[in-house]
Amino acid sequence: MASFTYGDRQQYLQLLNSEAGAGEERMLAPQYKRTPLTHVRYSSSPPTCNIPFSFEPVEPLDFEAQVLNQLANPELESLQHLVDFPKDDVEVTLSSREYRTVTPAEPDRWDNLTPQVRSCVETYTKNWLTVTRRYQKYNRESRRKGLNLPHQVFECDESFNLEMQGLQSSIGSQAGELQTEAPVLFIQQLLQSTAMEDVDLRNKEIRKSGRLIDMCTLYPPPDEEEAGYRRVIPQPPCGQLEQRLQFHFLELKFEIEIEPLFVTLALYDLKERKKISENLHLDLNSEEFREIIQTHNEDPSYFKKAIFSITQPSSEIYLVIKVEKVLQQGSIAECAEPYMTIKECETAKSKEKIGKLRFQAASFCQRLKSYRMPFAWAAVDLMSLISTSGSQNSLDREANIGGSGTEVRSHSLDSKCNIPLLRPIQYNLHVFNKQEEDKLSDEDLMKFIADEKKTSTLLRRQRRIPGIFRFNVSHVNEAPAFCFNPDFLEVRASNRENRDLTLEILEFPVSGFSIPHTTYRNLLYVYPQFLNLSNRQGSARNITVKIQFLETEKPGRGLPVIFGKSGYPEYTTESYTPVAYHSKSPFFYEEVKMKLPSNLNEKHHLLFTFYHVNCQPKQSQDTPEVPVGYSWLPILDNGHLRSGSFELPVCLEKPPSQYSVTSTSLAGVKWLDNRKTVFKLELRPVSTIYPQDKNLERFFSLCENVGEHHSVPQQTEALRQAVSAISQVQLEELVRFLYVVLDKLLPLLILSSRMATEGALVSKEIFEMLIEIVDRLHNSEEMTKDSLGRNQSLATYVHYLFSVPVLHEAGVTESEKYATITPEGATALHKMRLLSTSDPEVQTSKPTVPTGAGSSLKQSKLFHEELAYHIMFTNGKRRDQVYKHLWFFCELLIKSMSQYLSDTDRWSSPPSLRFSEYFPGIIYTMVNIATEFVKHQDPDITDMTNLNLGFFLNDLLSLMDRGFVLRMIGHHHKELSDKDGKRPHLPDRRIDFLRIVCSHEHFVILNLPLTASVGTQDGNDHLENISTHESTVGIFKLSRKFRQQHFLIGLLLEEITNVLSTDSESRLIRREAVSLLHYLLASHDGDQRFWNIRMKVKVAALYLPLLDIILNSLPQLQNMADSDNSRSKLPKLYSNPRNATSVIITSPVVSASTNRHSSPITGLSGSSYTMSAEVTQTLLFCFLWVLKNADETALKEWILGLPAQQLIGLLELLDLCVSTFEYEGQPSTEQISSFIYRKSRDMKLRLEETIFGTTGARREMMKRREYPGIDRLFPGMNVGLQEKLRWRKDLTQWRQSIGKDKLKLELEHEALINGNLTMETNLIVLDTLELMIQLTSPMPEFRSVVTGVLKVLIHSLSCNQSTQYLKNCFNTQRAIIAKFPEVLFEEDSEHSMELCLLLLQRCTSHFETTRVQASVSVYLLMRQSYKAHFPKAKMYITLTLASLAEKLSNQDKQCLQTSLGMIQTYLEADRAMKGTSFPGQVEELLQNLNGVLCDTVKLQEFPQDTDMQIDLMYRIAKGLQSYVDLRLMWLRNIMTKHIERKCFAEAAHCLVHSAALVAEYLNRVDGSVHLPMGSVNFQKISINVLEESLVSEEIFSMEREGIWTGNLLSEEGLLELLDEAAELFNKAEFYETVYEIYKLIIPIAEFHRNIRKLSVIHGILKETFELILCEDNRRMFGTYFRVGFYGSLFGELDEQEYVYKEPAITKLVEISSRLEEFYKRMFGKDHVEMIKDSSPVKKESLDPNKAYIQVTYVEPYFEEYELKNRVSHYERNSNLRRFIYSTPYTLNGRAHGELSQQYKRKTILTTLHAFPYIKTRINVIEKQEISLRPIEAVIEDMQKKTHELAKATSEHPPNLKLLQMVLQGSVGPTVNQGPLEVAQVFLSEIPDDPKLFRHHNKLRICFKDFLKRCEDALIKNKGLISSERVEYQCELEKNYEALKHNLQPFINRRIPYLYVTPCH
Repeated sequence: MASFTYGDRQQYLQLLNSEAGAGEERMLAPQYKRTPLTHVRYSSSPPTCNIPFSFEPVEPLDFEAQVLNQLANPELESLQHLVDFPKDDVEVTLSSREYRTVTPAEPDRWDNLTPQVRSCVETYTKNWLTVTRRYQKYNRESRRKGLNLPHQVFECDESFNLEMQGLQSSIGSQAGELQTEAPVLFIQQLLQSTAMEDVDLRNKEIRKSGRLIDMCTLYPPPDEEEAGYRRVIPQPPCGQLEQRLQFHFLELKFEIEIEPLFVTLALYDLKERKKISENLHLDLNSEEFREIIQTHNEDPSYFKKAIFSITQPSSEIYLVIKVEKVLQQGSIAECAEPYMTIKECETAKSKEKIGKLRFQAASFCQRLKSYRMPFAWAAVDLMSLISTSGSQNSLDREANIGGSGTEVRSHSLDSKCNIPLLRPIQYNLHVFNKQEEDKLSDEDLMKFIADEKKTSTLLRRQRRIPGIFRFNVSHVNEAPAFCFNPDFLEVRASNRENRDLTLEILEFPVSGFSIPHTTYRNLLYVYPQFLNLSNRQGSARNITVKIQFLETEKPGRGLPVIFGKSGYPEYTTESYTPVAYHSKSPFFYEEVKMKLPSNLNEKHHLLFTFYHVNCQPKQSQDTPEVPVGYSWLPILDNGHLRSGSFELPVCLEKPPSQYSVTSTSLAGVKWLDNRKTVFKLELRPVSTIYPQDKNLERFFSLCENVGEHHSVPQQTEALRQAVSAISQVQLEELVRFLYVVLDKLLPLLILSSRMATEGALVSKEIFEMLIEIVDRLHNSEEMTKDSLGRNQSLATYVHYLFSVPVLHEAGVTESEKYATITPEGATALHKMRLLSTSDPEVQTSKPTVPTGAGSSLKQSKLFHEELAYHIMFTNGKRRDQVYKHLWFFCELLIKSMSQYLSDTDRWSSPPSLRFSEYFPGIIYTMVNIATEFVKHQDPDITDMTNLNLGFFLNDLLSLMDRGFVLRMIGHHHKELSDKDGKRPHLPDRRIDFLRIVCSHEHFVILNLPLTASVGTQDGNDHLENISTHESTVGIFKLSRKFRQQHFLIGLLLEEITNVLSTDSESRLIRREAVSLLHYLLASHDGDQRFWNIRMKVKVAALYLPLLDIILNSLPQLQNMADSDNSRSKLPKLYSNPRNATSVIITSPVVSASTNRHSSPITGLSGSSYTMSAEVTQTLLFCFLWVLKNADETALKEWILGLPAQQLIGLLELLDLCVSTFEYEGQPSTEQISSFIYRKSRDMKLRLEETIFGTTGARREMMKRREYPGIDRLFPGMNVGLQEKLRWRKDLTQWRQSIGKDKLKLELEHEALINGNLTMETNLIVLDTLELMIQLTSPMPEFRSVVTGVLKVLIHSLSCNQSTQYLKNCFNTQRAIIAKFPEVLFEEDSEHSMELCLLLLQRCTSHFETTRVQASVSVYLLMRQSYKAHFPKAKMYITLTLASLAEKLSNQDKQCLQTSLGMIQTYLEADRAMKGTSFPGQVEELLQNLNGVLCDTVKLQEFPQDTDMQIDLMYRIAKGLQSYVDLRLMWLRNIMTKHIERKCFAEAAHCLVHSAALVAEYLNRVDGSVHLPMGSVNFQKISINVLEESLVSEEIFSMEREGIWTGNLLSEEGLLELLDEAAELFNKAEFYETVYEIYKLIIPIAEFHRNIRKLSVIHGILKETFELILCEDNRRMFGTYFRVGFYGSLFGELDEQEYVYKEPAITKLVEISSRLEEFYKRMFGKDHVEMIKDSSPVKKESLDPNKAYIQVTYVEPYFEEYELKNRVSHYERNSNLRRFIYSTPYTLNGRAHGELSQQYKRKTILTTLHAFPYIKTRINVIEKQEISLRPIEAVIEDMQKKTHELAKATSEHPPNLKLLQMVLQGSVGPTVNQGPLEVAQVFLSEIPDDPKLFRHHNKLRICFKDFLKRCEDALIKNKGLISSERVEYQCELEKNYEALKHNLQPFINRRIPYLYVTPCH
């Protein structure tokens, strides 16, 4: 590939112009042919998409030339912001360095510093050089937070229910008395005669007022989407602050307080077996004890707070507390004994001991205050403590946690873990371990702690010291006030609340983990470990070591470099170790911290003086210490700072002069044990100026050998050795001195380039070493990386510290410093290029390096040129490493280029002239090589390379010729195409690259928004005469010209078109492309430069082709109404009508139309694939964004140019927008609680994923990216799941658990945003609908468009909408109906039904504004339909209200009644309709609507009372008798209720009534002979059916208008009803009725010659007749009860009586218990009573606060003549209307009395309908009472008993059991007194009253008949019994004979004159 140079610029521009001049013939724009409307309406195929699947690549215009032309155009002066970049676009700033401390950490003296130290210090103190693009912030701003959005009111919100509690009373009052002032004014305004143009203008003004300008704030792209593609500014080089814990030490107290105690604390990692922090020294003594030990006059400072840093937490980090005391006589055990045995407040003896101990301690403190001895220790499992406190659920801010001496918990964190966010807790330590004298080392300490975890027997014998050590621990992020760092420098405070001194404790470097040094620090920690003086003669037992740091061997004090302890001076000259009592071989644990001088030399050394300390005073000694030996150690070893362990001999005499620098043995010096090493110590330097790696020191020293005073060969050799040295440096040390190394290495790169040919190869080695360093850092798992995989340390260096190296050589001027390369230099580099034999890609790209005049070879080249050459010429493995970490080299290049432009003041030059002539060619070749690398290398490697190349070109757009950079962008984009399908990852790379490039802050300017998309600049004649309409429409096409002039937008829209045109394999590529589009629109909205409306229109014009693209992709979009992942749609709305959704109605009329939202408007069929819900939603949002911001004139032209099929598609697209952005509502309390539960459950998992992520966040997200072939990487993963998981923030970012209240506020804020989003998107849809209505009125296909508009509008009304939007929606709805009423009423009734339904539903709103708007729309709908379609409108309103009322609550019913009252108000205010019949018809309609509404709503009041529900449903069905379909529906509902209760007879009668109604209808309409004539034919089945003959004449007019479309209103429907009824009658055992049903079906089957049907019918009838013969008398049809309700609690049931039909053999107690329990549950246990008797109820005697129920068993009642006709068992159990029951009473008011005084009242009840009926209870409409005298009552009883005997005797076949039961009840001994007593009372004497003579005689005859029946029964029984029952038979006969004998005197007595005819 040939490189592109600026020398070929003119040739390239000529080629470009020649390609552009090819004309519009090759413009790849879709061409549509207008299709007739009829074809559009009934077509089942999707619109043809003519947009190509691939585009021919184009080259961008000469950007700089276009900018110059536009700048010269005076008409564009006001739009200069859209022409060119601002002059202050890029800013190079040199700013003062920021320090953490108030005073910078610097050497005390700058003189005599070694070059190495000076270089380090300069790196740590130099100012920051940063390059900033000033306007980059604009395209990243987001106004989402802090938005002052209006509160949109939705009725579906949960908070609405709370508001309604205070509005219920007001709603009730409004239902009774309407405040009519506002509605009257509103209707009068609407009724004014106004031109429709003025109405449209007024509605538009209302819609446009208060609209949000930047709608993307309501629907921003996800933050994580952008985070994966954004370069975050790295942290400043101020030192890395890891996880930090602040300790506040409160108290140290033992059982007795006798002396001062001192605490030393440090952190230990038991797992690594090492100490990880320096010591903290505390003095928590009282002022009394502090005065005893004070040794200085300065005001002491005491630290009580400390901050510990933990870089790598592990599960075994312990806080070790060591307690020391002033040295005193006695061992540790002896000194600790009083603390373990004596308590502070006991007996007087104890107090005496304590006083004595205090006196002794005071004397020792007076003498030995400078010496310490070990006392006790304790260890706290820090990580277990933190994890325990973090898991507590207490609401307290503090928690008290206790522990023993060594706190070990079973639960701990993992080996590599993180510290959870910690709330402040308090820890109380209660027990300390006594220190063992022979186990003082750190190794012994850690062994003790490890054994404690194992509960070893050794530690069980360990003696414990009771005490209290209290401290608080908490997280700290910001430095508090009065805080000092480990160097005792005050830290800049961000929190001023602290008043205590706080000390930051140094964390020692962690093995395997390091961060670069950023501040000056030069510390040394000295650890004396062991001393063996056992062979020394003399007293040497209480040994201490004095440590000093000396500069010379002269006698005197050491340097004041030793850090003092708490309460002591800041620096001291000496330090003493604690004393091990009476030990000649003591172990030490002391840590001595020193601040080393910056100018160390060979004379600096450590001097150790060993003393024996006398605990008791001696007269011969002034001081207690006696020197017993000396030792020393030089601090440097050949210039290298010593570190590690050392073993030294001990000199027994005072050292001579020059002892520290003498390498051989000192003459005359006496050594212990012949100079054996008896003293062991360790040095741990913590220095940022003295590296511990000698190779690094060698590198620093060799760098100093490269200078002008050395020859070129010497310099070259020094450079080679330096490169060799740096390659051997350990990674940890390299990282620590990284910034110093880079500051040294980068100047060497430019320095070597001036060494002519000798330095060329050295320069290459230096660059390769730079590559190796970068690669090593990136490959380290311990190094932190950002979301783009950039090493954070390198990113920090480039951003802040790197500056173009300046070589300080004599005679080099400022211009020479930036001299260009000479021909000789080019030849040398070309020779080096020829060495790249293993680089095929680079060899194919041979840059032409022109020669020209320049300076001599001695002059240095520019750094950016040198760096670019090296990047381009690298080959082999190094080349792969360069392009793998391309970001580092590109950012170095960009910063050096920016600094060059700033230093040479070239920002004002044209971008094409800012750099040398050949430099763009180098860049072009470098980019081409990167393109090939991305194209052919491993996808896992090239991902970041592709992104980094995008960032590089993004940066170049601000520095170089923009047209040149755009061409490189186009080339890279073109090359990343997977034409052969072998590299499926390339489309993904292309989208990512495009996202980076398009994120430029001047993206709009780069697309030349002011350049006309269709013009005549190319000189084509055929374009000069193009019409204005074609010119406007052309900007909506993605033509070649458009893509040339708006290059980046063209690339993006190409991608959008391609991914929307391909199959499902590119689903994630599609998602990425759409996400990029969304991101760009959001950046425009957030950019305050484009908030001006005129600017926004220009920006939106760039995206106009998107409208056509999305419109042609309509079949691939996902319909949210059908998607499982869609928002919760409204079908659940009807349980709460305020959800404002479409209604689910079971009516055959309405159900056909209510589901239409699930299908497209045009019936378009789906494509082979469907986009995901997320992609669809984002794409539709972008579509709406363009519609909102585009120029209205252009949109009108576009709509006018759309074919009819595309117009319908546009409506479908708008309809889809309504579904997609429907409001979901505020979260409920249950949802919030569930969310918090899930969040806490998953918190640990998220935390672990965050902690263990070793790569950047974006890398983790990219692992989940899906492209074809992802299944090979993640086998078994669901494809859809991958798409959802790609950018899940919760997988890459852990959020702290938040409280329920805070979460609720956040979710409510999200609901506020979503509400405004729904409002805005729907208003945009409304704007477009209005525009289409205005434009399509003159079109021939306007009716089809208006119908589609109406459908979209109706759909919008059916969704959750705010009250503000509904106001606008109602305005548009009324305007459309006023313009096109015929479309609503003359077309299919579907729209009319839906609109009426939704308007009435909105009338149930609890908001008055919505009710007013909806009721006005209903009234105007009726008014506009009055002249032509008023009957149809009335029917629609009635039918929809009947369906709607079924689901309404009481509150909704009141609101609807209020709205109906408003309609009445509007009617009264409408003066124009006064003289017509309109007011009367409307009033009648409103009355009917109120009736249906009240009955329907009452259904909800009785959810458990099935009988009441059936009554109400029956009443509704009765009221809708004129509406056949609705009556059939309600009869079907009643039938369903009966089937649920297994009342099959009643269910069958519902079907019979339905069939009779259908028969009446068919008879009127058809009148066929074979069909039933009407309900008359059904009267043999039930006499109730005749009520169905009252069919209104309106039914037939509605049928003629096509309103009735039910399937049951046909012959087939009639047969279906009859067949189903026959089946149910069969189940109910009404076999005779089955025959009657088939008598109606047989003529129909005969008429149609349906022999098969007839065969089936007769087969069924044969089986039915056989059942009648077998089961006639055994069938039980039902039991009947009279039920009376009394009391106001029953409401309309009060004083109502019903006859209930219950299942057979239902007992009185069963129905009584059931009713009692039911109403007790309804009214309360104490408010229901059962009336036990059946006497008439006196209402005045009842408690008005109670409900009373009276239940009586009743029997069917027949007159004598009826019994003659009702012969069969079936006939006596069907068509029952009269029932009877008897009530005993006496004249004295009691129910029962003597037999002679026992009267009987017979009550005959007549019901409204005959049983069985469509109800199981029927009202009693008539009651007849008959009173019987006592003798009449007993006659009736005897007749009944006689009848039972006769029936049992005549039973065939005989029923022996029944016969014996009746016989036993008649002649048994227990009942003999019954008949006999009756005879004795009524037959013993002849009555005095002649009126009773006949009754007397009748009773006598009854007894005779009774005895005769008993005798017949005995004879019958005798013939049936077996031999075993003979004795029983004899007993019965004996009883009979006794009864007959006793009754004979009464029976045979006659009244002589009874038969004498009386005289008249």
